Amino acid sequence: MFHQLQAREAKGKPIRVAVIGAGTFGTQIIAQICRMPGIRVAVVGELNAKRALTALGHGGKDPGQCREADSANAINDAIRSDTPAITGNIDALVQSNIDVVIEATGNVNAGSLHASKAIDARKHVVMVTVEADVVVGHVLKKKADAAGVIYSMAYGDEPAVAYELWDHARTLGFRVVACGKGTRFLSSFRKYNPDDVPAKYGFTGKDYNAQMFGSFLDGTKHNIEMTALSNATGLPPDVRGLHFPSADLRTLPDVLCSREKGGILGQEGVVEAISAIHPDEQFIERHLRGGLYAVIDAPADYYRNSLASYGDIIGVFIGKRSRYALLYRPHHLIGHEMPVTVARMMLYGHDCGAPVTKTSEVIAQAKRPLKAGEILDGEGGFTVYGLIERASIARQEKLVPMGLTHGAKVLRDIAEDEGITFDNVKVADSFAYKLWREGENHHHVFRPETG
Repeated sequence: MFHQLQAREAKGKPIRVAVIGAGTFGTQIIAQICRMPGIRVAVVGELNAKRALTALGHGGKDPGQCREADSANAINDAIRSDTPAITGNIDALVQSNIDVVIEATGNVNAGSLHASKAIDARKHVVMVTVEADVVVGHVLKKKADAAGVIYSMAYGDEPAVAYELWDHARTLGFRVVACGKGTRFLSSFRKYNPDDVPAKYGFTGKDYNAQMFGSFLDGTKHNIEMTALSNATGLPPDVRGLHFPSADLRTLPDVLCSREKGGILGQEGVVEAISAIHPDEQFIERHLRGGLYAVIDAPADYYRNSLASYGDIIGVFIGKRSRYALLYRPHHLIGHEMPVTVARMMLYGHDCGAPVTKTSEVIAQAKRPLKAGEILDGEGGFTVYGLIERASIARQEKLVPMGLTHGAKVLRDIAEDEGITFDNVKVADSFAYKLWREGENHHHVFRPETG
């Protein structure tokens, strides 16, 4: 990729990128692209121009050389002069002469709308806003296919990096027994809310988004990420909300295998997240916090024995009971490696994983007893937490997707841990809800991969 990007730079034909949202993740993306050959941040879509300028400044751009633009023509003028533009006009952004739109607002409704507009304008889309991807990504993927453009998850974020391990194993003919991420989480954390964030993360001051961090703390974000992976691979969850076993890397192949082999899984071929801590919250010696993994099975004893014969030399752990192997990556570089997605799109015509199925949904359950008339505050808040569930079950039980709970009105009292359904809440109208209903009206049953 590097040499091809260099060639584009030498020819004066860089890839032109628009980034919508200059928050933490968006700023990382903007700053990183600014240091790369053959690719440009042509325009930043951001209502707060100061924040956009700060992000570009981290990438070495002189704020005095950046332009504010409110029309596609003005953005195109900036592109011709190789000067970054800043706009709050998303319609102008998607109609300008850019190649790829990176949606990084973190907002379900905004992300859905922006991606849809970009696809309508025949622009490739990288969906950083995974909260939107798990609600309507399958619909956006179909729209993109019909428009002849690419819709992709964001490399550097955990679902896409885990997908890469899955794809690597499947390409080589291995069966994937389990695939997912490592994190610091226990099921007892599910009732935490934004008020618990400072103590649990050691934060001081107020310069952080407590509800965003709350979605990691209560496990909702981990379930969202595993749902994105599920919909890209067709691997379902083994149980609602995942197992989150506390497991050492060296024993993981003997944990994430069927009960018949001494493991915890009711079925093999699933997505799963593993905890980096013991029940007493002490870290496991060889944990995988921040990393990704795939437990794989070889098609015959020859392959298992061949891999095992190398021992630690090749860095693959083999289960003593299951004889399964563990592939893993100990890190993900978040927005700093997200530009790889753009390079793969534009140089090779490839995505970094996309929701080709609707295998799973993120459902919501009550953190506390909820009274009729209350308004739900969505992921990471005070009212609900999210759990992965098979889409077929979520549909059958009329469970509301987590990404549609923000602003929903409680119609009758809901018990603690009770599921949020279309019978006990009224979902607020939104573009994301409209798009989700469109997907439900045309849903098809997908048979999860078993081979």
